[in-house]
Amino acid sequence: MDSVQWTMLGIAAVLFCWTLGAYNRLQRLRNEIGKAAQLIEEAVQRRDELIAGLLTLLRPVEHPSLEAGTLQAVDEASSAILAASEALLHKPTDVDHPKRVAVAEVGLQAALSAVIAEVEHDPALRLSPGMLERLAGISEAERKLRFGRQLYNEAAKVYNAALRQWPTRLLRRLFDLGEAATI
Repeated sequence: MDSVQWTMLGIAAVLFCWTLGAYNRLQRLRNEIGKAAQLIEEAVQRRDELIAGLLTLLRPVEHPSLEAGTLQAVDEASSAILAASEALLHKPTDVDHPKRVAVAEVGLQAALSAVIAEVEHDPALRLSPGMLERLAGISEAERKLRFGRQLYNEAAKVYNAALRQWPTRLLRRLFDLGEAATI
C-alpha cells in the first residue's frame, strides 16, 4: 500500500468513528426524551387513578350543580390524556404525539376545573371522606406532570439543536432522523 491508500484509509476510519460517535450522541439525546416521556406517563397515570377515585366519590352524590355530563366529560378527557401520553411514551420523538398530549391536557383541565371548583365551593362535598386527599393528590400529580413536560421540552430542544449542528445534520438524511416536537 502506498501513502495515498493509507491516507484514504485513515480518513475513512476517522469519518466512520465520527459518524458512530455522532449517531450515538443523537441516540442518547433521544433516550433522554424517552425518559422525560416516561415521567409524563407516570404522572398522567397517577392523576388518572386519583381522578377515577374522585369521580367514584362524586357519582353517588345528588348535587344540583354536578351534572352527570360534567363527570362524564372529566372521565372521557382523562382517558384521552392517558391514551395520548401512552402514545408519546412509545414514540417520544414523533411530531404528532406531543400535540395530542397538549390538546388532551387542555380538554381535561377545562372539564376538571369545573368539578374541582364546585367541590371547593360546596363544604359538604369538600369535607366528604377522602375528598381533600384526592384533590391534594391531583394537585401533586399535576406538579409532577408540569415538571415532566419541562424536562421533555428541554430534552427535545437539545436534541433538535444537535440535529441542526454542522456536520451532524448530515446524519439526519442518512439515518432519517426527524426533529422532536415540544409539548
